[in-house]
Amino acid sequence: RPTTAVLMLTNRCQLRCVYCYAAAGEQPEKGLSFESGKAVIDVVFDYAHKNSLPHFEVYFHGGGEPTYHWDVLQRLVEYARALPLPAHLSLTSNAMWSPAQLDWIAAHMDGLGISMDGMPETQNKQRPVKSGQHSSPVVMSNLAELDRRGVQYGIRITALPPFTSLPEDVRFICESMACNQLIQVEPAYNDMRGAISHPGQDQAAQFTQAFMEAYDIAAAHGRSLYYSGARPDALTSRFCNAPYEALIVTPDDRIVACYEVVGAQHPLAELSSMGRMQGERLVMEPEKRAQLQSLLDARRAACRACFAYWNCAGDCFTRAFLNGVERLGEESLRCQVNRTLTKYMLLSQVEAGGGVWRRQAGVRQVVEERC
Repeated sequence: RPTTAVLMLTNRCQLRCVYCYAAAGEQPEKGLSFESGKAVIDVVFDYAHKNSLPHFEVYFHGGGEPTYHWDVLQRLVEYARALPLPAHLSLTSNAMWSPAQLDWIAAHMDGLGISMDGMPETQNKQRPVKSGQHSSPVVMSNLAELDRRGVQYGIRITALPPFTSLPEDVRFICESMACNQLIQVEPAYNDMRGAISHPGQDQAAQFTQAFMEAYDIAAAHGRSLYYSGARPDALTSRFCNAPYEALIVTPDDRIVACYEVVGAQHPLAELSSMGRMQGERLVMEPEKRAQLQSLLDARRAACRACFAYWNCAGDCFTRAFLNGVERLGEESLRCQVNRTLTKYMLLSQVEAGGGVWRRQAGVRQVVEERC
């Protein structure tokens, strides 16, 4: 009974990010039709309305840039707003907008997430425009205008090995933008478009060290740095609600269980598939959904002895199952990263709160000694 719709509007994009898991802009062009998007919105509205919920949610996301499918985006927003229950509308975007698009987004979106990677040199290197030009000038100009108007937005950084620029990228964001208090950082251990890789030992250690430095910088600026694999503030039995409470549709009308599994070429595309659109009708495959949820339960059960059991909750299934579901109980280097950073955050919060111990050495030294 999902009350959140996640609409992957297109696989097109004006950027060519070096790490893009979906290789956006390189595949045959696909775009979600207004009719398919409307049908998905109708489903989540209906469940929310029947259960007397105060609102329903629509996220415009993608393995491409949602604003590239501009006309359909506008029509779907207009349709959702016209329904007899409030719609909470959110957009995840690269912020490569025209002035007219910025005006419309600022006026129509309740939530706004910006994918950008930090300092101009980092942004331009990792997220070039299709033509090879720099993307930072346009992005920074648009974010400055959002700040001027008092529009709230979140930042999601993708960091690449050897992660040496991450602390200064976080400092740049803290000092240059009035974004939300929470800044998200996720590592990509590959620099090849259309690929997903596990970290090597050196890469895992490099990210761990860089994140701890960036975490302290963010805290000094009154911001919180967030990484999905280490979240001691969260107490949950699910890493992500996407396989349980969201109705996610791709540009080619497939219903999937993860925001990242947008193309049939993804190694977990078959496992993530929950059904498809047939015209304006959703055809679900409950047995496939049950299979995935059974695997998620088994993965989490295998993690029962981990102290981060109620925070990580078995981790992201697209990471945990990347080597094959038959190895779902194995500990990985990502597990080590998650635990080390969880410990570091806990100790940092204890120290900041004047808590249960009085430190004799720096928090990082304590973590390095105990981990």
